Amino acid sequence: MYRAVKAWQNSRPFAEVRLGFGSVPSTPQVVASMGSPVSADPLVPFGWDDRARAAYAEVADPDHVPGRVVRVDRISCVVITRAGDRIATASELPAVGDWVALEPDDIEPDTGPDMGPDMGPEGADDDGRSDAVGSMVIAATAPRWSALTRHDADRERIQVLAANVDVVLVSAPGDRPSPARVERETILGWESGAQPVVVVTKADLAPEGYVAELRDRLVGVDVIVTSARDGSGIEAVVRTLQPCRTAVLLGPSGAGKSTLVNALLGEDRLATGAVREDDRRGRHTTSSRELVLIPTGGLLIDTPGVRTLGLGSVEGGLDAAFADIAALSLACRFRDCAHRGEPGCAVEAAVAAGALDAARLANYRRLEDEIVGAVKEPDHAARKAEREERKRVGRQARADRIGKATDHGN
Repeated sequence: MYRAVKAWQNSRPFAEVRLGFGSVPSTPQVVASMGSPVSADPLVPFGWDDRARAAYAEVADPDHVPGRVVRVDRISCVVITRAGDRIATASELPAVGDWVALEPDDIEPDTGPDMGPDMGPEGADDDGRSDAVGSMVIAATAPRWSALTRHDADRERIQVLAANVDVVLVSAPGDRPSPARVERETILGWESGAQPVVVVTKADLAPEGYVAELRDRLVGVDVIVTSARDGSGIEAVVRTLQPCRTAVLLGPSGAGKSTLVNALLGEDRLATGAVREDDRRGRHTTSSRELVLIPTGGLLIDTPGVRTLGLGSVEGGLDAAFADIAALSLACRFRDCAHRGEPGCAVEAAVAAGALDAARLANYRRLEDEIVGAVKEPDHAARKAEREERKRVGRQARADRIGKATDHGN
């Protein structure tokens, strides 16, 4: 790894530069695609730009060492620094993609002889991962400009899946179409502060009309159609990562995420697995989140398949995913209109006029109900009080109806 940094700094044309989790052919075209202007700083391909420097400056002391988290394990993480990959610890571990300030250490970069092109990345395991050298302590984590999060299964805490991402690539497997799930994942993408992009994988197995349905349903979201069999659509995904953007790949197990990553890397780096024939569901071949450097420019965070997606408090993401409904709601008579029978509702008027699909409004309401429920669910006392209040109102309404019927009979 340290020889990688030295090679990068020497900027040897057409040399193979080894950077952390991958071997990058450093032709002038590829290096130029990683950022402009070309920099001798080995952190630049990993997203070290003005935005990262500004965030880092908010928490770092002059003697701290900058780095980006490329993998998180149970009790430690791997951080890429100018001196190479390092194992790092912290009282509270950061997320993959975080920029961190590390306590300085006294380990000097390796300047030994080159071991030859057949050795692979220094300390690499058989699966191609690079063993980090040395151990450091994370002093602080820089503020994030975006974070892909979800509620855990118990809805008790928010889990950060990836930090400081520019694009959320939502993997939509053609052999297991689920527009509702894709819609939920794009909401998480919008809420993260990044731009969601849907990537249809296994497009040759998709039912007729599936892609068209996604494009109609997902307002403001690009839909890229790919197939591992013929490599179609890969170039379009590559363009979303350039010149040096960070993307996170989100989707269920067996969705072809690892296959897509391998296609972008140009080699079979990540393990892939077959799906079950009965339900087309896959097994987890990716066991941890990991940031990889794409040879043509940009970075990608691969994530394990996610079975459940708790939306939690993502009102902003919901409005972004349903921008047409959010725009219509500005014309509602009441600012807090719920679009459920209130007088002067511009959204329901649009449905009545045929300008808005009724099914789209139904999807909006269903997701809104889930979000409201997720926000209220942890407070069991409040939920009990709310149920009692609904019962009280219901009893009162029934009593009022009976009273009016009695008065009318008299």
